[in-house]
Amino acid sequence: MLKWIKKPYVIIGVGVGVGVVTCVIKVLRWQNTNSQISTTTNDKISRIIKIPKGLVGHVLGRGGQTIKSIREKSKARINFSDSENEFTIATITGFPESVEEAADLINEIILNRHTCITKEIFLNETITDSVWKNISSIRQICDLSRAKIIFDFNPSKGKDSQVKIVIKGKKEEVDAAVELVDELVAQVEVNTTSKQTHVAGRALPENLPLHTHALQNLPVEKLTPCNSDGYQEVYVSAIVNPNKFWVQIAGSKSIQLDKLATEMTEFYNEGKNKEKFRPNYINVGDVVAAIFEVDNSWYRAQVVEVSGEGNDKKISLFYLDFGDSADVSPDLVCLIKPDFLSIPFQAIECSLYDVAPIGEEWTEEALDEFEKMAYVARWKIVMAKPIQKPTQNGEKLDNSIQLVQVIDTNTDRNIDISEELVVRGFAKFV
Repeated sequence: MLKWIKKPYVIIGVGVGVGVVTCVIKVLRWQNTNSQISTTTNDKISRIIKIPKGLVGHVLGRGGQTIKSIREKSKARINFSDSENEFTIATITGFPESVEEAADLINEIILNRHTCITKEIFLNETITDSVWKNISSIRQICDLSRAKIIFDFNPSKGKDSQVKIVIKGKKEEVDAAVELVDELVAQVEVNTTSKQTHVAGRALPENLPLHTHALQNLPVEKLTPCNSDGYQEVYVSAIVNPNKFWVQIAGSKSIQLDKLATEMTEFYNEGKNKEKFRPNYINVGDVVAAIFEVDNSWYRAQVVEVSGEGNDKKISLFYLDFGDSADVSPDLVCLIKPDFLSIPFQAIECSLYDVAPIGEEWTEEALDEFEKMAYVARWKIVMAKPIQKPTQNGEKLDNSIQLVQVIDTNTDRNIDISEELVVRGFAKFV
C-alpha cells in the first residue's frame, strides 16, 4: 500500500545515507484478559480464547489449513462460535498439555498480527529526488513486502530540512521493505557518485591503471545521522581497543561495499587484469587493490610499510573499508582501477567517548569483552551516536577519530557498551 501525505513541501535534505529508528508497539494482551479455563470430565479441560473478528481468517488460514495444523499438532479439539460482537470465541478442549499447546499457537498468530513495526529512513535531497523518480520500484516494494510506505516531506526549508520515508507493518514485512529500499538507494547513490568522483581536482580516467599518490583527497565516509536522537546503525568491523576501532554504516552503504568487493574480486582474479594493473613500484601511502588472505577477496587498501628484499619483501596494508591490517607479498597488490573509487572509504575510525583503561593499557580480558559486546566482524547492527569533540584552549581536538557512544539494542534491554565495560571492571569513566 502506497500512501502520500499531501502538504506544500519542498524536497530538501541533509545528511548522507540511511538512518533508521525502530519502534515496536504491542496492542493486545489476550493471555490475561481474553482467555478462560474450565474443567471437564476425564481429566480434560476446556479453555476459551477471544479472537478479534478481523483476525479469525489468519487463525483459520487459507482453506482452513492453519487451524487444521494446530489441531493435528496439539491433539486438541477446537470449535468456534460468534457470541460476541467484537470477538469470535474459540473453545479448546483436551488434556491440559494439548489445550495449552493449541492456545499458545493461536495466541502466537494473534500477537504476531498485532506487532506493529515502524522504521524511518531519512534521505538527502539528491538521493530522494532520484528515488522519487523510481516510483514504479517503490510500488513494487510495497507489493512484494506488503508493508505500507509513507513519504513525508518536511515543510521547513531551513538547514535541517530532509525527507523522511516511514515504513509500517509486521516485522518481517518492514524488514523486507527496508532491505529493498536500501538496495534501491545504494543503486542510486552509486550512479550519482560515479558521475561526480574526482581525484585531486581532476576527473578520473575511465579504465586506466591509476598511480595512487594523487588519492590523498579521496573522501572517507562520516557518521552523519539524520534522526532526531542522533544515532546511526553501524557494524563494528575491526578493533584495536575501545579507544580505537572502526565502524561501517549499515544499510545502503554496506550494500554498495559488498557489491564493490565482489566486482573487485572478479576483476583482479582474471590473470590479464592482474597483469595489466601490476605496479612497477610500491610506496608507503599508496592506495592499492589488495587481496585479504583470510577470505581470498580483493579490497581497497593503503600501503603502511614496505619491508624486506627479494622473496622476503612484504607489504604492510591497512584495509580502508574495514580497518583490518595485514602483511602480504607484492604479487598480491595491484594498482587501483578508477571504477573502484566510486564510493568513499567505508572504515570510520572511532573511540568510545567516555572511558579509558583502568591501568596504563587495556587488558586482554577487556579487549575480548569489548569484541564480544560490539559484535566485531559479526555484522550485527549496533547504534552509534557521534559526540562533539571537546576543545582545548578554544581549539578543537584531532578530527581524525570520531568520538561515539555505542548502544547494543539486540537484547531485551539496551546496553550502553561504555557503562557495561565499567560495571564489569574493565574500564573507568573519564
